[in-house]
Amino acid sequence: MPKPGSRVFPGLPVPAIQPRSMSAVALVVGSTVAALALRLAIGEFDSTIPPFPTFFASILISTILAGAEAGTLAALLGLCTAWLGVGGSVPTAFTTAGLAIYSITSACIIWVCAQYRLLLRRLQEREVAGERQLSLIAAENEVLAAIVGNTPLPEILERLTRSVEEYSGNMTLASILLMDVDGKHLRHGAAPSLPNAYNQAIDGVEIGPSVGSCGTAAFRNEPVYVSDISTDPLWVDFKDLARSHGLKACWSTPIRSGSNSVLGTFALYHHEIRSPTPQEKEIVALTTRLAGLAIEQEQNRSQRQLLVDELTHRVKNLLTVVLAISSSTLRGHTEEAAYKTFQERLIALSKAQDLLTKSGWSSVDLHELVKSTVAPFIPDAKRLAVEGPGAKIPARLTLSFALLLHELCTNASKHGALTTENGRISIKWAYSRHNEDRKFLFSWSEAGGPPVGPPGRLGFGSRLIKMAFAADGGEGKTDYKVDGFSYEVALPTEQFEPGPGAPQSVGSLAFAS
Repeated sequence: MPKPGSRVFPGLPVPAIQPRSMSAVALVVGSTVAALALRLAIGEFDSTIPPFPTFFASILISTILAGAEAGTLAALLGLCTAWLGVGGSVPTAFTTAGLAIYSITSACIIWVCAQYRLLLRRLQEREVAGERQLSLIAAENEVLAAIVGNTPLPEILERLTRSVEEYSGNMTLASILLMDVDGKHLRHGAAPSLPNAYNQAIDGVEIGPSVGSCGTAAFRNEPVYVSDISTDPLWVDFKDLARSHGLKACWSTPIRSGSNSVLGTFALYHHEIRSPTPQEKEIVALTTRLAGLAIEQEQNRSQRQLLVDELTHRVKNLLTVVLAISSSTLRGHTEEAAYKTFQERLIALSKAQDLLTKSGWSSVDLHELVKSTVAPFIPDAKRLAVEGPGAKIPARLTLSFALLLHELCTNASKHGALTTENGRISIKWAYSRHNEDRKFLFSWSEAGGPPVGPPGRLGFGSRLIKMAFAADGGEGKTDYKVDGFSYEVALPTEQFEPGPGAPQSVGSLAFAS
C-alpha cells in the first residue's frame, strides 16, 4: 500500500489516505453520495440506464485512495444506496443475476486497485531505499576522504554513526566504543543520539562473556545480536539501565584491525524489539570496516608521533653532547671567535630541528623559519623587512635554509649592514616564471652599511652561502655592490608547498632590492 499522504497518481495532487481512519470513512460516504447524485441526474434523461456504473467509480476511487476495506465498504454502501435511490425504476438490476454481476465486478475492481496500491508502495519503498543508499554511499565517501585528510578521529566516528542513523530513517541509535589500551575496557567513542547519562554509565565497562551486547562482542570477537534486552541473559546486569532510557534491542559488532584484533565495537540500539535483516548486517559490516581504518590510522599516527618525539629527544641530546665535547676539546685549543662561531651554528641547527619537530618532520613555514633565525641578530624590527607569499619548505631544505640565514646574519653583523646604526636587511621571496620554467626565488639584500667587497678567501660561511642548494638545482648568486651586499637563489617550485596567503609572482628572475 502507498504511504499515507503520498501521491497515488504521478503528476496529480491526489494523496493516499490512512486505511480504517475517519478520513477513509468520509471518503467512502462522499464518493457514494456523489455517485448517487450523478445516477439520479442521468436518470432524468433515461430511467432505464443500469444503476451501478457510477457506484463502480466510487468503489474504484475509495479502494485506490484508502485501501481494500474502504472499497468493500463503498461496494456495500453503494448497493444499499442504489436500491433505495433507483431500485424502483430499474427492478431488473436487483435480480440474483444482477446482484451477482455487481458483486463480481466490485470484487475485481477492489482486487485490481489493491494490487495497484501494493505495487505503488513497493515502488515508493524502493525509491526511498535508493535515496538512502545513495546518501549512505556519499557519507561513506566523505568518511574515507576524512580518513585520508587526517581528520580527528572523534569527528570521523560521529560522521559514521550519524550516516547509519540517517540511513535507517533515524529509527536506530548508533554507538562506537573504543578498546582501551589495557585491552580489557571499552571507552566512549561516538554516540550522538544516545542519552549522555547512558554513555557515561557504560564508559569504561569491562568486557566479558556476559556484559551486554558490546562487552560480549568485544570479548568473543564476534557479532552479538540481542533482539529483546529485557529477556536476554547477556543483559541481566544492564537491562534496568537500558529500560530507563527506552532501549529494547541492541546489536553489536566488533571493530577489527588488519590483524583481526579488537579495536572497539559498533552498536545499533532500538526502541522496539527486533532482529537485524541481512541488509542491515551488510551495512554494519561496511561501517565497522571504515571505523577500523580510521582507528588504525589514528593509532599509527600516534605511534609515529611517539617515534618522532623520541628521535627529537635523542637528537637534542646528541647536540648537547657535541656542544659539551667541543667545549672540553676545542676551547683553550682554538680561537675564541672560531669556537663561538661553531657553537652558534649548532644552535641554529637546533632551532631548525625544533621547527621540524613541530611540523612532524614534513615541512616548515618559511616566515617562521626566517623569524626564528634572524630575530637574535636584528632585535630592532624597523631594520628588517620580510616580504613573501605563504610557502612551506620541505624537511630536506630546512637545515640548509637555517644555516644559510645564520651565515648571512653573521656576515652582516661582522662586515655588512648590521655593523652600522642605519643598516637595514630586506628578505624577499616569490614564485617566478622565466622562459616557461617556474622557479621559487629567494633573495637577501643589505643597505645602509659600509662599502663591501669580495672576501680575500672563501671560508666555510662563504662557500655555504654560494653552494647551499647546489644539490637541489639551485646555485646562490652573490653581488658585492657599493651600496650593500645582496644574494639570491632560484629553486624549482615543486619543492615548495603553498602556505597561507595568495601566491605572488614576479615576471623575471631578478628582484629589485
